[in-house]
Amino acid sequence: MPAEVDVSIRPGWFYHASEDERVRTSEDLVDLYFQSVGRGAGLLLNVPPDRRGRIHERDAASLAGMKARLDAIFGADLARRAEVVASDVRGGDARFAPENALDGRRDTYWATDDSVTMPTLELCFAAPIAFDVVSLREFLPLGQRVDAWALDAWEGGAWREFARGQSIGNRYLWRGERQRAERVRLRIVAAAACPAIAEFALHRDPGHDPGRDAGGGR
Repeated sequence: MPAEVDVSIRPGWFYHASEDERVRTSEDLVDLYFQSVGRGAGLLLNVPPDRRGRIHERDAASLAGMKARLDAIFGADLARRAEVVASDVRGGDARFAPENALDGRRDTYWATDDSVTMPTLELCFAAPIAFDVVSLREFLPLGQRVDAWALDAWEGGAWREFARGQSIGNRYLWRGERQRAERVRLRIVAAAACPAIAEFALHRDPGHDPGRDAGGGR
């Protein structure tokens, strides 16, 4: 069952003028997005009306700032510039081609033969690209299949792992230290059945702070 993250933009669930200085900032809301939506959950953000029956100006400003930050992060998918190579394609059928993971659609996906549960999907660029956000999705009508995954960057003639996680499900967002590479690889480490990957996207956060925690889901 999908998880739901219920949280308020203010300390309490209802409006109080005394809390006008304690409204979550836009950056805090972006962090909340990565920690909820970015871990496969639905985000239910409470925004209470004030005594006028309107959304208070401080709340509205935080929400607008959140939207601007998310638009800046996810406005361009760098993976679409890449040539994509899969270690296996289900039956050699174009319906399950690796390009399906880059087309921005939720109803298409890359899949492997039943016996292949630890495949790789590699993005190859004409020149090195810089990114610090990775978005992964499974094709959920077939169920949640991936139990563990890793991300690698090609560096100095060898692969270097820079992220690792467990389930993907509806969506997993990794945010961390900025990577620069001309090849990036998704490696399925364990899966209950052959993976069905609907999205493998790379993004660059223009507001990136290299001092932030680089852990998974951030």
